[in-house]
Amino acid sequence: MNNIKLLKTQSLLKECLQEAFFELNDTRLNSLSITRVECKKGKEHAKVFFDMTGIEEHEQKEILKLLKKANNFIKEQLQNSLNWYKAPNLSYEFDKEMQTLNRLDSIFKQIHKKDNND
Repeated sequence: MNNIKLLKTQSLLKECLQEAFFELNDTRLNSLSITRVECKKGKEHAKVFFDMTGIEEHEQKEILKLLKKANNFIKEQLQNSLNWYKAPNLSYEFDKEMQTLNRLDSIFKQIHKKDNND
């Protein structure tokens, strides 16, 4: 799959997944913010990453369990919205990259603030 087609697929999946999560009757799930979706083997597998800001580690574990339980419903929603032959197998995790980027951003702001005060 070429890069443009892959990016389109990932973007479309992200949008449809966000809609599928919104359909769930659990505020912990339908308020999750998807940071990115990575597809492997074409459309066969997709890894979904969530923003972990403000979500404690024990809550993250609970959310991942709930997503696993809701996986069939989510795949069914994807199948209906995408009209693909088969919905991808999904895996979920919290995006540690976002946390790292936020931490770096905070450090740079502190440095900038210190430089302006000197």
